Amino acid sequence: MRTPLLALAAVWLLSGCGGDKKQPDFPDLNPVKGVVKRGGAPAKGGSVQFAPDPAKPEFMINSVVGDDGSFALSTVRSTDSKGERKPGAPAGTYKVTYTPPLGDQTADGHINPVDAPKPVTVKAGDNDLVVELPAKK
Repeated sequence: MRTPLLALAAVWLLSGCGGDKKQPDFPDLNPVKGVVKRGGAPAKGGSVQFAPDPAKPEFMINSVVGDDGSFALSTVRSTDSKGERKPGAPAGTYKVTYTPPLGDQTADGHINPVDAPKPVTVKAGDNDLVVELPAKK
């Protein structure tokens, strides 16, 4: 009796403890590249996150920012344990948050993200955006 129970437990564990949860389908994505400017000059490193309005918590849209302020967005499912990431972003309006690189943080070690003062629109087709942020204080 013990062997069949162990075999059943092994099958259950190997199947992912109850099966795979269906991931949401990716929406239509549009190529999005651009530059982040802070006080008129390109930001140097860090990351940007685009939060859709209305919110779509099943997806995260973000990018690393290069030393020249450049970025290229990609979209990932927030529930995807495999990390499938696709280039681009869905069309829509977004709140943009820039997070400076670790070397550009305040002396007390806190990360101080900066929100763009205006929403950004991603349109169907290719997008080349400039995200303007206020100057450092």
